[in-house]
Amino acid sequence: MNTNWIWIGKFLIVIAAALVLGEVLGSLELFKSTTLGTPKVTAGSLVRFFAHTGALVLLLMLGQRLAQQLRATGGGTARLADPVLALITLIVTASAYVVLINFSTPFLGHGVKTMLDWTFILGILAAAVWLVWALFQNFEAVVEAIGKSTRAKTE
Repeated sequence: MNTNWIWIGKFLIVIAAALVLGEVLGSLELFKSTTLGTPKVTAGSLVRFFAHTGALVLLLMLGQRLAQQLRATGGGTARLADPVLALITLIVTASAYVVLINFSTPFLGHGVKTMLDWTFILGILAAAVWLVWALFQNFEAVVEAIGKSTRAKTE
C-alpha cells in the first residue's frame, strides 16, 4: 500500500507559521500598547493567545489524521495509532493549560483559577494514563517501530 505522508509537512508549516506570526504581531508596538479593558491584557497577548490556540488545534488535528492514516496502513503499524494519539493529546492538554493561564490570569479570581488548575490536572492525568495504557496495550508494535528506526539509522 503506497500511502502519501506529505500532508504532515503542510500541518507542520502552518503550525510554525501560526506561532511565528503570533509572536511577530504580538510584539509590534501597536499591539503591545493597545489594552483590552485592563492594562494587564494587551492586543498582543490576545494575538498570541489566538495563535497558540490555533497551533494547538492544528496539532490535535495532525494527531487525529496521523492516527487515522496509521490505522489505514494495517498490520503492526496500525497498532501505533493509539499511542501516537494519546501522546499528542497529552502534549496538547498540558500546553493548552499554559496558553490559557498566560492569557486569562488577569481575569480570574483565586477560586476560578483553582478550579481551572484542578480541571487541567485531571485532564493531564487522564491523558497520561491513556498514554501509559496505550503503550502497554501496543508495546510490541512500539518496540518494533523503534527497532526499525534504529536499524534504518545504522544502515
